[in-house]
Amino acid sequence: MPYSKRVQELFTKNGISVGDMVEVEAYGERLLGVLLPREEIDFGDQDAIVIKLKNGYNVGVNISNISSIRKTETHIELEKFPKITEIKQKPELPKISFISTGGTISSRIDYLTGGVAMLFSPEEILNGVPELQSIANIRKAERLFSLASEDLTPNEWKQIARKVVEFLREGDEGVVILHGTDTMHFTAAALSFMIRGLNVPVVLTGAQRSVDRGSRDSDFNIISSAIVATKFPYAVVSIVFHSSMNDDEAIVIRGTRARKMHTSRRDAFRPINELPIAKVSKDGDISVLIHNLKLRSKDTPWADDVFEEKTALIKTYPGSNPEILDFLIDKGYKGIVLEGTGLGHVPTQTLDQRNSWLNAIKRATDQSIFVGITSQCIYGRVDPYVYRNARLALKYGATYLSDMTSETAYVKLGWLLGHSFDIEDIKKLMLFNFAGEISDGDDPRAYLY
Repeated sequence: MPYSKRVQELFTKNGISVGDMVEVEAYGERLLGVLLPREEIDFGDQDAIVIKLKNGYNVGVNISNISSIRKTETHIELEKFPKITEIKQKPELPKISFISTGGTISSRIDYLTGGVAMLFSPEEILNGVPELQSIANIRKAERLFSLASEDLTPNEWKQIARKVVEFLREGDEGVVILHGTDTMHFTAAALSFMIRGLNVPVVLTGAQRSVDRGSRDSDFNIISSAIVATKFPYAVVSIVFHSSMNDDEAIVIRGTRARKMHTSRRDAFRPINELPIAKVSKDGDISVLIHNLKLRSKDTPWADDVFEEKTALIKTYPGSNPEILDFLIDKGYKGIVLEGTGLGHVPTQTLDQRNSWLNAIKRATDQSIFVGITSQCIYGRVDPYVYRNARLALKYGATYLSDMTSETAYVKLGWLLGHSFDIEDIKKLMLFNFAGEISDGDDPRAYLY
């Protein structure tokens, strides 16, 4: 919402307009910065003025707390983007391409207002992250969408898979995908299954902090991703992200093992039930931790880009009603992943049997609807042979999905259901290890890595 009438009157009285450098006395402090506009969708206090301080952060001050405000000599032209200069690339460096799906990591920024321009080209990437000039020859950069990651659907996963395959068939030695962070692990899992015959690294990365902030993490993530795309010896889909809050190391996480584990930390992505497959130092050195991966090759990749939209992921909880499952059955769903508790438990022997999920599970499996069970514990593997409740769910037709993450299980199930497999094939294939999503044993070092 725009500034209130009171604020606008204050500006008029003092000859101040948006873009002016102002000095504000408030709370016994002197604040110096650029007066910013308010966004139309800003639901904050309309009586608070917003100032961009020299350290890059914004501060809001209610005019009731302002003892004085004055305009200094400087006026800043807002929404003025840095000029893009032509940069001569080094043809001898490995060729890689970039794909953008949206988000601030793939945008040009006005460092004052935070305004973005969604233009996207090799020159813009090199201007924004000049360190890339000594790492790679950026052959192409293409923006497929400008979407927040929560707005992506399996249809967009298919488009990304097809575009990656197109670039790889044109000879790229690696591909970097710039992606919003919220659902990046879903996309990484989808590409791990949909891109068959992968012959070089495919890397997804993003940013937790806006690029106009001093604590931005985008540059380090992009640099580390380019290093993996050009130097990593293995052909695997991965997420590359900060290892810690510092800009000193990135970790490489297998696409089917990654999960966003924090809403805002720079090191939000962690590997689940295995170690990172590698680490990347700030000096560009790669330390490989997992070696049983497919090496780069001359294979011809292809896109197996299918997905059954009638696939669901449901979290069970105390008091969860099995009518949820009945609803999905009635709506024609073909497969459902239940995120159970502990070792893979769902409500079974409830005092009120109407709250038991057993009959709904049996109804689904009797109709050849796949029902899989994972654990909301996140770490560890499900096991139907420890407690009776899990054995009952197994008896009624549920399939226990080892140590797959719930998100990967959902993606894998939708991908398999997109083919013409029957229910018995689906049960077997859900427990077949396609892309490192299932491990043979448990590595105690991986817990809370």
